[in-house]
Amino acid sequence: MSQVLVLLLLFFSINSYAGIGTITEEKGSAEILRKKSKIDAKINSGIESMDTVETVKGVVGITFDDDTKVRVTEHSKLLIDDFVYDPNSKGAGKLAMKVALGTVRYASGAVAKENNKNVAISTPTATVAVRGTAFTMTVDEIGQSLIVLLPNTDGSVGQIDVSTAMGTVTLNQAFQATLTTVSEIKPLKPVLLALSESAIDNMLIVKPPPEVMKALVEDNNKAFDAL
Repeated sequence: MSQVLVLLLLFFSINSYAGIGTITEEKGSAEILRKKSKIDAKINSGIESMDTVETVKGVVGITFDDDTKVRVTEHSKLLIDDFVYDPNSKGAGKLAMKVALGTVRYASGAVAKENNKNVAISTPTATVAVRGTAFTMTVDEIGQSLIVLLPNTDGSVGQIDVSTAMGTVTLNQAFQATLTTVSEIKPLKPVLLALSESAIDNMLIVKPPPEVMKALVEDNNKAFDAL
């Protein structure tokens, strides 16, 4: 075997990995937790299935191989359970991820557009069925989840179904939102938020939108009247 061939094989064995995406945005401090290792999240760092992306005072943007885009904001934690994509086998891909804490924005790529049933996105208290669209999830320390539907980059608006063990609500208007408090209670009825996309961050954990608080009070009153 020639020396050149040996060097090539060595190069590819060192640099090959089961990559499913790449970090395309990075500000501040963030880490990739992979098995028992901690890796600094930097521009062009590879992402693999079973990685956990955790930010402190930083922001990380990930572009997956199917052009799914995920943005993990400050003090957030995203678990990537699984990703499979083959551009030559449409409809066979799959994506599964969980937002454990903080605020994460999701924008659909080819996997969701080709077969949205193969996309599984969840929080500690909700699951989200995606129909080719963009939305954010803001999760607090006890798992309560505020989910907001966003317009796509071309101005169109898709649809998502947000479910718990007790029921499902559908969001189909830009900036429509729902809240899940525990998995044993149906998601809050959808409300339309009067805020900009830039205002959707972890502060919504500390100070939920007034529209959400009003809907919660109404739900509580209805439950009390039913007793």
